[in-house]
Amino acid sequence: MIWKVAVRIARREALRHKGRSVLVAAMLALPVAGASAADTLYHTVKLTTAEQIQRDLGTSDALISYIAPAPVQQLPDGSVPAPPQADAMVSGALRGVQVASPVDAGVLPPGSRIVAMPAKEQMRVRSPHGSYTVQITERDLGDPLTSGIYKHVAGRAPQAKGEVTLSTSMLDSLGKRLGDRISAEFLSGVEQPGADGRLPDHSLTIVGEYDDPSHLDADEVLTFPGTLPEAADSSGPTHWLAQVPGGLSWQQVLKLNQSGYAAESRLVAEHPPPGDQVPLLRDHRGAAAGSSRLTQALVAVGAVGIVMALLEVVLLAGPAFAVGARKRRRDFGLMGAAGADQRMVRAVVLADGAVLGAAGGVAGALLGVVLGRVALPEAVNLTHREPGAFRVAPSELALAAVLGVVTGLVAALVPAIITGRQHVLQALTGGRRGARGVPWKLAVFGLTVLLAGVAATGYAVYKPGIHTLPLVIGIAVAELGVVACTPLLVALAGKPARLLPLTGRMALRDSARNRGRTAPAVAAILAAVAGSTAVATLLATDDARGRAQYHSTLRPGQVALMFGAAAARESENGSRPGMLADGGPVGPDTAPVDPGKAIAAISGTLPVRSAAVVQSQDFNGFVPVSIVVKRTPADDCPFFGPNGGGIPAGSDGESLIQSDPRCVAAFSGGEVVPGDAATLRALTGKVDKQAEQVLAAGGMVVFNRYDLSGGDPAGGKATATIALQRQCPQDGQDMPAELRKQFAPYCSGPPPADLTLPAAVATSADGTAVNGVRALIPQSAADAYHAKYVPSMILFDTTRMPTRAEEERANAAAEALGTTALLKVERGYQGGNDTTMLALAAVAAFVTLGAAAIATGLAITDGEADLETLAAVGARPRVRRALAGSQASITAVMGTVLGSATGLVPAVAIIEARSHSFLQSAADARAGFGPFAARTVHAQSYLAIPWWFLIGTIVVIPTLAGVGAAVVARSKVEIRRRRG
Repeated sequence: MIWKVAVRIARREALRHKGRSVLVAAMLALPVAGASAADTLYHTVKLTTAEQIQRDLGTSDALISYIAPAPVQQLPDGSVPAPPQADAMVSGALRGVQVASPVDAGVLPPGSRIVAMPAKEQMRVRSPHGSYTVQITERDLGDPLTSGIYKHVAGRAPQAKGEVTLSTSMLDSLGKRLGDRISAEFLSGVEQPGADGRLPDHSLTIVGEYDDPSHLDADEVLTFPGTLPEAADSSGPTHWLAQVPGGLSWQQVLKLNQSGYAAESRLVAEHPPPGDQVPLLRDHRGAAAGSSRLTQALVAVGAVGIVMALLEVVLLAGPAFAVGARKRRRDFGLMGAAGADQRMVRAVVLADGAVLGAAGGVAGALLGVVLGRVALPEAVNLTHREPGAFRVAPSELALAAVLGVVTGLVAALVPAIITGRQHVLQALTGGRRGARGVPWKLAVFGLTVLLAGVAATGYAVYKPGIHTLPLVIGIAVAELGVVACTPLLVALAGKPARLLPLTGRMALRDSARNRGRTAPAVAAILAAVAGSTAVATLLATDDARGRAQYHSTLRPGQVALMFGAAAARESENGSRPGMLADGGPVGPDTAPVDPGKAIAAISGTLPVRSAAVVQSQDFNGFVPVSIVVKRTPADDCPFFGPNGGGIPAGSDGESLIQSDPRCVAAFSGGEVVPGDAATLRALTGKVDKQAEQVLAAGGMVVFNRYDLSGGDPAGGKATATIALQRQCPQDGQDMPAELRKQFAPYCSGPPPADLTLPAAVATSADGTAVNGVRALIPQSAADAYHAKYVPSMILFDTTRMPTRAEEERANAAAEALGTTALLKVERGYQGGNDTTMLALAAVAAFVTLGAAAIATGLAITDGEADLETLAAVGARPRVRRALAGSQASITAVMGTVLGSATGLVPAVAIIEARSHSFLQSAADARAGFGPFAARTVHAQSYLAIPWWFLIGTIVVIPTLAGVGAAVVARSKVEIRRRRG
């Protein structure tokens, strides 16, 4: 009965004060709308099993891929996390061996039909802004099995050689339309350049517009099978769409695995096998557990964000209910005079929260669906993925609406308790009585809760593994403990008020005395600033980790024009046309580079001070022999070589190697190449006269002191030894005759003797490693071993950092050279969190200013009597403005200071939890896949405090709050007759 009356009163009050009701309901609707929109987008963007299968397989039953000439293990989704690492010589031997299709290999049941899915190739196409490289793929889009894999936008599928379809983004980039023709060069390494160094041009007709639904932003070209030239030693396609009678079962997939094939099956996706029937999961449980821990870590971070967001809404809406209750205090006094008890008064205020929460919840849920639909195109632009069908989850939307009601009730709880305790006479006369004493009981409770939260967080962080639930609960409970301590902190803040001027003293004492209205506003600011500080700390820490782990072999401002394997190392996918791909050699660059021509071309576009050519070994596309540095046994890496003991089981192999200076150079690679003083200066960035003299006198220069074989480097009497290492095929090894014939000139007869030369040790100007070079030797030493070298890169030292426009012109000049080159300008570590930091600061400022405005408005409304008294004794009108500004500044300062300190707790917890999770996952991965499966060094604990963010939050935002409140406050005070 009480609640029925209370709800009726709350409904009438909401209709009577529509403006305030709409504002409070909108405040409560915001989190509901956000959750509903996110839920709608999630269900729409997340593909169902049927939609994902359609996108991967079209109308076929399976996508089959050839992995290796040995049994493989796969997951039910078709992925092979740990493909067998074939020996490089075996990979080279496989080149030219035709891979049998699943039908020819007899691993599919009779009646099966397959459609080849050739690998993507690269081609260079000319655009109005120059030429650039794109991917081109042969696909028979007219075959029914491929239907659904690509999104048809316009035109038709290619039906003959020379016809292509372009993606939407590529059509826009080229400014082409259907029916136009494009000129392209195929970069597969099959065709040879002409006398001008350019590859043959191919004219292709655009007949359609097709997009890859999973990569809508990709510049992609599809063409009819047979358009691309095929190398004589090509192994043929290694991917096929298959139509299998009755579908491809999991047992048939396992049979394919035994023959070196992996398969993504429609039948398996619809009916996945249990975990104990998946050999990969059964044999590598540690790796699966590590993946699960990483997933739990991400869930923990998301859950912490949700908890903080809900807490923020509750704390921000609480002062709004307090304002409404304070304005209705005379009504509550009349209710008390008529016989209503505290329970009835509390019920009315709580009913306000329930009614407005219900209105906000329903409106927010409906608004969230609309926002999700409106935001869908933007989500597509961000993810570059075609979404599934628009889907809404009614049950989850209902839960979001209930969340609005619960949020309203919780937000109105504290104002309801305070209003229920209000004396009837005080409410009727409008008198005020500030809080007396210090709220020690609540503070002790809050401190206990805070310690419990910290303990739960510590348990979740430092116990082996990661425990999501204790981590989330610990962070939330710790912040609630700080919130519970807020009234005590507000009360204690009034102690130093005597040190402030009049308006500041009045504002601080009034805030401390009336902490019932100040504490919720401070807590709201605290929660907002704590959340933004936590995220800012995580971003700053990630930026610090990236900066610490960033390593470049170039110096800032230096430019490298790379060819061959050097360009392959720097390219995104680790391979470039005419170089190394899929672990096997595919031949030299499409055209030899002229260093003089290249230096002149690049120097005309960049502020070049000097240039030097760095060489690498090349034997017509493969390296059967190589010159290596030979160390003494004492200086050799203890984990490798004839004297090495190997990596201890379960250890982090790469971290062990990186921590031992004897192993760094040996493990990180680098070639022994001929060079002169100019090469040495370009590599090290400084002039080393002693090393240059040794090099000019026929000696060699090493970059690691452990590469010396004897002598005293300080006295200029050091020596180093080089040897010719042959990588010849073993007797009886299966290898095509043509490939074996290429090895013959280098693998016959005894190996040449080692060569010991005078040596010097050189280091770079900033201590970084040199660019892929282990040692510099004189040309005479290279000639003694009959080693062949070609230009690998040209290093340009610049007078200043090149601009982006200069870099674009240099790229165009590099492409005009007619060779597959990659130009890189070293700009140092580029962090990308500044914009996000500013956005976080804006959010914190918005919430802080809003909460400070609410608290200031409530304080001014509640303190009219004090202002009237000041006016009566002759206070100037500007005192009211100064008092309003002081109220806002003090509230903002207390909230931002407490929030900044509190926000570090979840940040440190998440950083430590993530670090421990990575450590455990790395250990599990190494246990399952060997010592080099994961690096522990990437899990090092970094903690970077975003000082400029904190200074702006603690200093700038309260200043803005104070100035804003002083500007909008009225100066004139109307002296009214006192009641009572």
